[in-house]
Amino acid sequence: MPLFTVPFYKVLFLITQVVIVVLTVAYFNQMFHIVVSVILPKKRWKDAEKDHRYAFVIAAKDEEAVIGQLLDSIKAQDYPAEKISVFVVADNCTDATATVAAERGAIVFQRTDPVLRGKGFALDYAFKKIMAEYGDMGIEGFFIFDADNVAGKDYVKQMNKAFDCGEDVIIGFRCPKNFSDNWLAGTSGYMYLRESRQINFGRSSLGIGTFSSGTGYLVSARHIMEAGGWPYTTTLTEDLEISTVVCARDGKVQFCPDAIFYDEQPVRFRDFCRQRLRWSKGDHQVFFKKGAELYRSFFRKPSFTKWGMMMHITPIPAFSFIWFILYTILGLVWAAFNPMPYEVFNAEFLTYCISNWVYPFIAGYFCGLVLVFQCMPYLDAPKWKQFLYILLFPFSMATFIPLTIAALFMKVEWKPTQHKHSV
Repeated sequence: MPLFTVPFYKVLFLITQVVIVVLTVAYFNQMFHIVVSVILPKKRWKDAEKDHRYAFVIAAKDEEAVIGQLLDSIKAQDYPAEKISVFVVADNCTDATATVAAERGAIVFQRTDPVLRGKGFALDYAFKKIMAEYGDMGIEGFFIFDADNVAGKDYVKQMNKAFDCGEDVIIGFRCPKNFSDNWLAGTSGYMYLRESRQINFGRSSLGIGTFSSGTGYLVSARHIMEAGGWPYTTTLTEDLEISTVVCARDGKVQFCPDAIFYDEQPVRFRDFCRQRLRWSKGDHQVFFKKGAELYRSFFRKPSFTKWGMMMHITPIPAFSFIWFILYTILGLVWAAFNPMPYEVFNAEFLTYCISNWVYPFIAGYFCGLVLVFQCMPYLDAPKWKQFLYILLFPFSMATFIPLTIAALFMKVEWKPTQHKHSV
């Protein structure tokens, strides 16, 4: 008896077709941006007419091993030193983070709050202190950095070009500083390189806004003043939260491809998974807390920027993979109680089921093949490692599948990641 004549399996098949169509529509733009990143030149910001006044704000939890290199890279900027200030929040630290930062000339705030833990709360504390005690410094924009970052020599100079054009939130080009440590660091680094070199690059070339990602971005002082500090404390991903709010209010997070900075990637699988679980939980929180505002804004005034942000925060992958798992299980159970010729089972169920899991890897390898050639100029690593890690890249990205599903149901709390890679 042909498989598709059975009503139960017809329903399974129909639902799966709908899910695939939704996924295709939702993520076609990402594949399109990859093509655009190959064809179109990068966006170039015109030279700035003014050297604006900036401050770096760094939230640090026990980062004495790495914060010194970040502060040294800020001092080495190809930009007037008198136009840059540095504020460090030593957040519930038990080491010498505050001392190391103060010795390198940073203004240090020591925060102790065992209840309100996390980067968002530390930033809110810092901005309120800055507004109250350093409001007369004339700061026009704030760079949000993590302690394990290193700023490229002309990072501020390049970001100043975009800021001088009147942009409120700008993200730089993120590169891994420990790509060669092991395959986890390498594949995690490729994730950010893909985000910068393909997604952000493609969107900026088309004039479409993007989203801030964790660190290395600039927020105007005007935005901070209007918000009364840093109100993005209700989720575990304050970077995506501010991006969603800016987008919902008809703004854009811009990308500056020449403003390069570096950050440390995890080398232990436990840290690797913990980070991704927190990001996934934070993304879900942003969707449930800010998604309605973004969707209303899109239907009021549609734009490709808002569409891209909607697809980024909506947990379509989690729900779709939950369905694919159920589809596989229910289909196998149904087949066990409905004998049929092997060729029918193979042609109509097994092949279709396997393809649902294989296609994402094919897309990952397509993305990776393009990425490895695009990113060679940014990586100080042997070519064989670059190609080896790109082969492992889809498997690394696949870890998001169980973690993004788990994040829907688990209670996830912010925990610091230990950084030791000083270069």
